[in-house]
Amino acid sequence: MEHNFAPVDQVGTSPDTTSDLAAWIASAPLAALVTEFGGGPGDLAAEDLAAGDVSLADRFAALDRFSDRWDTRVDPTTGVARERNQADELPLTDSQVDLVLAAADAFGMREVHKPRHAEYDFVFMLGGLVRACLNRPAYAAHLVSTGTVTAKSIVALGGHRPFAGDEPELAAAAGHPDLVDEFGALDRGTTAAFGLREPDEVQGEESDLVGGAWDVRNYHTADGLPVTVAAAPSSDPENRRANTADSYDWFATRFAHVEPGQRVLAITTPIYVNQQHAAALRMLGSPYRVEVETIGNDPELVAPELQQHFSPSKYLMEIRSTVRAFRALLDSLDG
Repeated sequence: MEHNFAPVDQVGTSPDTTSDLAAWIASAPLAALVTEFGGGPGDLAAEDLAAGDVSLADRFAALDRFSDRWDTRVDPTTGVARERNQADELPLTDSQVDLVLAAADAFGMREVHKPRHAEYDFVFMLGGLVRACLNRPAYAAHLVSTGTVTAKSIVALGGHRPFAGDEPELAAAAGHPDLVDEFGALDRGTTAAFGLREPDEVQGEESDLVGGAWDVRNYHTADGLPVTVAAAPSSDPENRRANTADSYDWFATRFAHVEPGQRVLAITTPIYVNQQHAAALRMLGSPYRVEVETIGNDPELVAPELQQHFSPSKYLMEIRSTVRAFRALLDSLDG
């Protein structure tokens, strides 16, 4: 069965983020996904219920619980969450595959969107798995070198995370066999993309806690553009490494000191745009009144050895991550 959905507007593009969230959860592709995977109105609270006594928060809570079935990161043996590249694949039918990809298209998870503006105060790249750490800085440098955007500062935000799964092999195939962790990969990707030499300044703090260490390396390009590569600490350092929200918060308070009215462009991978934009709205847009925009890098500009194919299972997993990110965003607006 062929599915054709109209594009769903990105949350945060209108002045009323709560209304954006309500429109997203009531969208046709989301309703189709819930129905296809065995859910009903109680798992989504469709439009007829939206007009009744079911609050938007309760609707997202129900959808969050329902989307557990799309989470393949948890190891079935140990119960421990794994990295994205170690997640299992769901046994999907051909019809489900077609529906998931059509929904991903409608949610903008497979599209490249050009920046809305030409000038930004900050352009930053988010770290992640090794390909992201090399591809995203390259795309940021492409936007700057082609004059698509200008920025007062470039920031690469990652964390201290050892490589897992096939990351060492991918790093070696890309010509970087010495890389062993996310921060090293993000630093390598950024220095290569922007033609940087030795850092002007290095700061940091080591820690025995899983999420306690942090690092900042300050550079400048040949034209004098400031470039920072940073590994943020976790807000829960005893139990986990830094997540996207931690990185945004640290970015705003530790070294950027953002001000109301400033403009921030975040670069990630298209599949992650919605959830990471939700975190940016929650941690930067609302509390600091900063204009935030999140776009994905262009896969057409990625070197062959760093190309990545995302399966329908991966899109389902990231739709679930988006649900959880939107739920957290809604909680922050209600609070």
